[in-house]
Amino acid sequence: MKNLGIVTIFLMVLAIGFTACLSIDTIEEAGVQYNTIPSEIPTNIEFGAIGLAKELLHAKDKIVVINGGDNPILTEDWDDFNPRYPWTKNLDRFILFDSTTLYRSPNVSKDCTDCFTEIEYKDYSWLELAEIIGVSYIPDETDILKPEEGHVVIKTIQKCQVILFKSGSTIYDLTDNKGNSYIMHAIESGEPSLDVELPEGWTLESRVLTEDFILTPFGGGDFCYYNILGDNLGQGYHQYEYADTTYQSE
Repeated sequence: MKNLGIVTIFLMVLAIGFTACLSIDTIEEAGVQYNTIPSEIPTNIEFGAIGLAKELLHAKDKIVVINGGDNPILTEDWDDFNPRYPWTKNLDRFILFDSTTLYRSPNVSKDCTDCFTEIEYKDYSWLELAEIIGVSYIPDETDILKPEEGHVVIKTIQKCQVILFKSGSTIYDLTDNKGNSYIMHAIESGEPSLDVELPEGWTLESRVLTEDFILTPFGGGDFCYYNILGDNLGQGYHQYEYADTTYQSE
């Protein structure tokens, strides 16, 4: 496996928001539909500590890359690193999970031996981390960066990442009461809040885990789909339960 620099990440900004210049198709426009079964993950997964990710977003190709490969950017050079359009830096978030690992780039076969797609930009090497697929608005279209009260935005991405919430952790469960459930993974600042304006019928509750909770992507086969939801307070969630056997169902 190629060097990821700091292996674990602050969970890409695409998990919550996007730069204003990024245009994203709706899920219907993108024509994406996937089986809501867990994807196969490697048997030799090793979790690491959370660290600062140095990530770039390509606004045209809708991919996210992370420092890694043969010549990753050093932490001391990151603050002064200034990408140019269509590249832009992703933003840091406050992370709620305990550990994570990345096991391959999107669109790489699960049977891979060289599992990360490496690119060069500004004399540094980067590894493809995620691909943005489409967006859904509930109950209707709203600001993709900052949903209105009573609205949520769901971004569908491909990201081959496993996430761990340890036993004893307080987690925040979001449900639409139709069988779809989401776990909060990131906040903008301060502490997680239950005081959020959600669509009708949705609820947000906290609970303490009595055993480790491991979140893996969905789609089966070579796919690594995640649905990433954002609320009006800037809190981000990963979907972990689906009401239907396909997303989106007909």
